[in-house]
Amino acid sequence: MDLLWPIELVSDGLRNLVRHKLRTALTMLGVLCGVAAVIAMLAIGEGAQRTVLREISALGLRNVILNSVQPPSTSVTSTGSGHSRKMFRYGLTEKDVALIRGGCPDSRISVAHLVKSKVHARGERLDARVLGVESDYFELFSTRLVRGRLLTALDDLRRHKVVVVSQGLEEHLRRSGLVDGGVLRIGWQHFNIVGVVDVSIPGGDRFVFMPYHVARSRFGSTTVQSEAGSMEFTRTEVGQVVIRVADEERVPATARIVQRILDRHHEMSDVTMSVPLDLLRSKQRTQRILSLVLVSIAAISLLVGGIGIMNIMLAIVTERIPEIGLRRALGARRRDILVQFMIETVTLSTVGGILGCILGAAAVPVASLWLEWEGVVTAQSVLLALAVSWVVGVVFGLAPAARAARMDPVTALRHE
Repeated sequence: MDLLWPIELVSDGLRNLVRHKLRTALTMLGVLCGVAAVIAMLAIGEGAQRTVLREISALGLRNVILNSVQPPSTSVTSTGSGHSRKMFRYGLTEKDVALIRGGCPDSRISVAHLVKSKVHARGERLDARVLGVESDYFELFSTRLVRGRLLTALDDLRRHKVVVVSQGLEEHLRRSGLVDGGVLRIGWQHFNIVGVVDVSIPGGDRFVFMPYHVARSRFGSTTVQSEAGSMEFTRTEVGQVVIRVADEERVPATARIVQRILDRHHEMSDVTMSVPLDLLRSKQRTQRILSLVLVSIAAISLLVGGIGIMNIMLAIVTERIPEIGLRRALGARRRDILVQFMIETVTLSTVGGILGCILGAAAVPVASLWLEWEGVVTAQSVLLALAVSWVVGVVFGLAPAARAARMDPVTALRHE
């Protein structure tokens, strides 16, 4: 008889739930929506975190990236014979590169030359950034060769007028119908496009890459702009420096060394430093906070669902007072009454949790299309949501079940 006792209580509990289908469905609805919200929020948070991780990792977690930028005020002006001349000097210098090499002897350093000449295709000016890079430049970033080939050391040695363009720029050329036999005009010189790459580097997605020494010899470090009787000279010796640290653990120390070098020689904030590893850690901290906030908001729905379960179960207990009195009179113990009502509440929350997981997983692709990043449903999130729904059933079902178990059988039998 003792072995059959749990089975009988479970079957009685399930029969009571099935007997009132609409009430059972409405009671489960709160838990279902709450669990679905938790699943969707966790999936969105996980997808966002993986997207950030992928994008930042593509920059190279062992890289320290320096870029020359024009500060707000860099001009030294001299005026004579009615003409105004301005010389702008800013950014990284060859001396900086030498100091960085000396301060970071175990690091691999690649230098890029910034070409400031305008880029045209079929007479139309393009919004693109031109860099003269060494042949190993693409190895420092996550690079996928889409078409053609990469730049080689032979291109640099023989000063070939060839370029590789980023996939974002190539797609813009095709959409605008500006592809002209794979030729770009940079300044007044024409370059053949020999490859298309998908590369993740700071500064956007429209880049033109040419051999480093071609950029230095054909475009130099100084550009001249003449307008309304004034001439403006801009000089930038080095456009970008990428430092590949030998060990990821040494990235923070290397960044501090480089920062000290920059602080001593650049007071105008004309160099920016990007450390993908620090950026990744900062984004991960932000993402964890965001995920916690999202789950907390979703948990409110579960709380509402739990309160709904407790209210319904209290109403059911009141409705079934004569039944409780009869069962007690026939020998049922308080524990039997407690377990029967707990089984009903846990069943409500568990079934609602399972249906909520299904609904939440089905909603993730829709949310991904709206947010434009992929949501990821993990096994951990499903188990967490089911566990929380089960706990909700236990916590909010305990009070009604305890009230039913404490009833005096004589008083219950007299209840009308």
